[in-house]
Amino acid sequence: MLTGKRIIIVGGSAGIGLRVAEQLIVAGARLYIVGRTEGKLNEAKKKLTCDVSVHQLDASIEQDVIDFFEQIGPFDHLISTVKHPHVTGDFATTNSCDLKATFDTKYWGQHNLVQHGIKYVRPGGSFILTSGIASRRSYPGFSTMAAINGAVESLVKSLSVELAPIRINAVCPGFIERFANDSKRLDTVKNLGARLPLKSLGGQNEVAKAYIFLLQNNYASGTIIDIDGAELSS
Repeated sequence: MLTGKRIIIVGGSAGIGLRVAEQLIVAGARLYIVGRTEGKLNEAKKKLTCDVSVHQLDASIEQDVIDFFEQIGPFDHLISTVKHPHVTGDFATTNSCDLKATFDTKYWGQHNLVQHGIKYVRPGGSFILTSGIASRRSYPGFSTMAAINGAVESLVKSLSVELAPIRINAVCPGFIERFANDSKRLDTVKNLGARLPLKSLGGQNEVAKAYIFLLQNNYASGTIIDIDGAELSS
């Protein structure tokens, strides 16, 4: 079903995006890996050990996004796992410039990708964005991430009607480990007051599977898939 499909993964040079790329290679897709850092892109190309196309892009810069799509041309699906280092801290004292930079990357970056990618997506194609559970669960110091993730999910819901029959969905990861046995992050998450019903952080490969599902399900649109180990249910 995905064999030969032209799939763009923005944020595909590391983390969850790279895990998605690995699974799509097995499925026979034709990949375009996009990221901001040339070094990470080159490392990803070596790790994937196949013929993938890599492109350097900061999705928060609108004109660069426009130029990117003009270069790439028609595609079947776009997956965005773009992120900015989390800005956390007391709402009253957090630096507003840091907040705006984070919003520019994770919200406006994904907004730009959809807005300027619309005319290039082929019939039957889709967009998959990334939010996060701070959109619906409060943690101390996470007001900025709550606002950004909530905005992404609201955008997906609204555009699923406006852009139809083009599909648009999102994956909402919970607390995910950066590497196996990530004990430092686990301690940090526990200190936030997270419930962690499954008593562990999630794995990147488990989150990646949600993107693959959304690519293959032609009736999924306006869907937010939570991969959170029941954190939002606890």
